[in-house]
Amino acid sequence: MIYQQHIIEIIIKNMQQKSGFHYFMQGFSLISKAKLRRYVVLPLLCNIILFIGLLYLTIHWIQVATGWITSTLPHWLDWLSWLLWPIFLIAFILVLYYTFTLIANLIATPFNAILSEKTQLYLTGKELESSSFWQLVTREAPRNIKRQVRMLLYYIPRAVVALLLFVIPGVQAIAPITWFLFGAWMMTVQYVDYPMDNNRVPFKQMRKELMGKFGLSMSFGTAVTIATMIPVVNFIVMPVAVIGATALWADYYNK
Repeated sequence: MIYQQHIIEIIIKNMQQKSGFHYFMQGFSLISKAKLRRYVVLPLLCNIILFIGLLYLTIHWIQVATGWITSTLPHWLDWLSWLLWPIFLIAFILVLYYTFTLIANLIATPFNAILSEKTQLYLTGKELESSSFWQLVTREAPRNIKRQVRMLLYYIPRAVVALLLFVIPGVQAIAPITWFLFGAWMMTVQYVDYPMDNNRVPFKQMRKELMGKFGLSMSFGTAVTIATMIPVVNFIVMPVAVIGATALWADYYNK
């Protein structure tokens, strides 16, 4: 009887927990708040520039990849290109997207960190710094960028392993799925890192805490990833994800 009651309590607790999708959508509802609007502008501009560059390079390199695949296949295997193309196309778009996202976040890091800090103040009333906007940017930028470089060092070797799946016979079909899941995880790591870093949580400890709530982490990262694939919506994903990740941090990791 006690065991059954414990199971019921766990089920109820899980039902009451908000999903990562909820926190991402909360980012949309908070982005228009007067106290946060002015901190959204610079991350928003970075994201717009990101996707303009992404679109241009995607069109260019898809054309290059098309010629390469066609030239390497024997004439009698031309039909095989119809099977390979979806895999290569999805892989290329995902790789290009995640690479550009990480670079864009590296550039926008100081502004995203301040947006996260102001979101934290709005949600919890806890202010980390009382300096002006540009004083915060100049003072915190070196530390913020160093943290992003640390994240790149975490990302690159794992990305290489995930990419190798695309050239291993027998597992190529699941490679895009694996890459998508890895990308969703990285989106959570990327954006939750802003409030974590603001509150001086070490990178290794942050990853451990996110793994402890893996379902929550993956649902948030999946929501971010899907949103980036929706035209127009993808322009505001960066600031929305920063705000949503900070809201997630405030509910689950604010100690």
